[in-house]
Amino acid sequence: MGSLLLRLVCLFLALSVLAGQALAGDVPRSARPALWTVEAGAGRMYLLGSIHLLPPETQWQTPEIRAALAASQVFVFEAPIHDANDAMARFVERHGRLKDERLRDLMGRDAHDKVSKAAWKVQYPPRLLERLRPWLAAIHLELHASLRLGSSPHYGVDHVIEQMATKRQMRTAYLETVDEQLSNFLKLSRNEEIAYLNATAAGILTKPDGPRELLEAWAVGDVSRLEFLIDEGLAGVPQLKALLLTARNRKWMNAIEGMLETGETHFVTVGAAHLVGRDGLIGMLRARGYKVSGPAVDALPPGTRSLR
Repeated sequence: MGSLLLRLVCLFLALSVLAGQALAGDVPRSARPALWTVEAGAGRMYLLGSIHLLPPETQWQTPEIRAALAASQVFVFEAPIHDANDAMARFVERHGRLKDERLRDLMGRDAHDKVSKAAWKVQYPPRLLERLRPWLAAIHLELHASLRLGSSPHYGVDHVIEQMATKRQMRTAYLETVDEQLSNFLKLSRNEEIAYLNATAAGILTKPDGPRELLEAWAVGDVSRLEFLIDEGLAGVPQLKALLLTARNRKWMNAIEGMLETGETHFVTVGAAHLVGRDGLIGMLRARGYKVSGPAVDALPPGTRSLR
């Protein structure tokens, strides 16, 4: 999913040390992620899609990105990460654990067996999932799939930019709170939660290179391929895309338009999935008549691959 939620969970569980135990494998060393520029009167905004957990080898600060960072006055992120551990802990304790049930009680035997196999595949003991609600179990599996690639939140794009902004004593702004972000999972029905977990397990078992494919598409700025992979991963859980991507994008647009009206230069860093496709922030900005420079964002037809 490429969600900031993975980074939040990773920080909460203090698991970034596992990145050093990742499986060996090629990851992009040099990245040129897509960057968009929006102009509105005297206002300017740069939008960069983040991969929230990255391998240390992946260098993504191109001259274009560095120039945009240097020219910006306000740095915008999805949600505040500093001091997020307490908020995450409280939320998980209230809403992330099963009460009188176990995960195996909620799923058929075959589905539970697949989840267990997926957990072993990403080197996470299945028994540790048993008391988690299905949505949180799915996040744990996604997290460990990324960690096995050698990724860590310490090298994530948003973390690096946030650290840079703090060092430069620049102003920061956020599009939502940690609780607002996590609360989206509570809008899923139990069946939708289980479908999300099933889809996550199936992806790990049938497409173990999924995290690497997403990273590679992002690294070459192939937004069409990136959206195709995101849609493919969420195909079994359309409600999840509606809640985590489309609805949040629409909500964020009010804040983004307000920023453009200030006449200042903003640098917006959000998960790459929020920027691609017709319902992404770039598509919405263009549909509202804003002048946007950067790649097109239309998705590829199903079953095709980008040639870029």
